[in-house]
Amino acid sequence: MNLFRSEEHLTRWLHHWHAAGDYVLPVDDWAKVFSAPTFRRRLDPDYLARAPEYLDEYRRALQAPGKALPAPDRILSTVLFTDIVDSTRQAANVGDSEWRAQIRRHDDIVRSQLQHFGGREVDRTGDGSLSAFASPARAIRCAQAICAAMHSIGLRVRAGVHSGEFEVLGDHLGGIAVHIGARISALAGPNEVLVSQTVRDAVIGSGIAFEDRGTHELKGVPGQWQLYAVTS
Repeated sequence: MNLFRSEEHLTRWLHHWHAAGDYVLPVDDWAKVFSAPTFRRRLDPDYLARAPEYLDEYRRALQAPGKALPAPDRILSTVLFTDIVDSTRQAANVGDSEWRAQIRRHDDIVRSQLQHFGGREVDRTGDGSLSAFASPARAIRCAQAICAAMHSIGLRVRAGVHSGEFEVLGDHLGGIAVHIGARISALAGPNEVLVSQTVRDAVIGSGIAFEDRGTHELKGVPGQWQLYAVTS
């Protein structure tokens, strides 16, 4: 008897049944995986935050019998990160109950603008959001609309936009391009939309204007990165 590692792998197997050995493990081998220290903590509150450790356990369990994780699907996309400016101070000022209500209003605004501009919510990131777009220009316009709409509830946000190749992890996106987008967002000022040069070059002719913000080192990312602020 074998177990598939996810519904996604079951779907792949239906189309690539000849590679079934790459996607399944005997139950005895799975018992070894779930007896590992990491998996014994799988009900801890930080369960999702430990995902990279779980992935390593999967990888080691597959390597033992000579198998390997299948290469993830990759797509070209544009990600938009937004983050509330000064969120900790504001939460302390208004109290937990009111801050939760404020976050709900924030989320409503983000989701409304995503729907309008054709974006897809990928994840909540603390006091911000990660979303994906097929068009970098739409991602930029959505970021501007989110920044403007937040004034109505007394919040300011920063935003970062990056285009690249991403790993498809179920409904989520992964890979270094996600980290680049997050680092760009972290460098933006209040009500500012920062983009990578990849994005700026992709939207030439769109009418979107930029101001050069110079080159930056992005923590954990190799090389120097040219960034631009959206001005109109």
